[in-house]
Amino acid sequence: MVLVAGIAGPVILFELITFLVYNKTENNIAAIILISIGGISGILLAELIRRKYGLEIFFARIYGANEMDKKD
Repeated sequence: MVLVAGIAGPVILFELITFLVYNKTENNIAAIILISIGGISGILLAELIRRKYGLEIFFARIYGANEMDKKD
């Protein structure tokens, strides 16, 4: 699951950049390179999160209760 969460951000960012570059230049090679960079950076980010924090702690921070949820 962390793999999907880590990959999504960079891939979406590089897809938007690729869309803009391809519309201006129509260069297939540049588009493939940019999409590949997005995928590889997403995988590396997901692996970094998994190794540094672990899955349980990472998802506990995302989905756990925070101070804003507490009512007076």
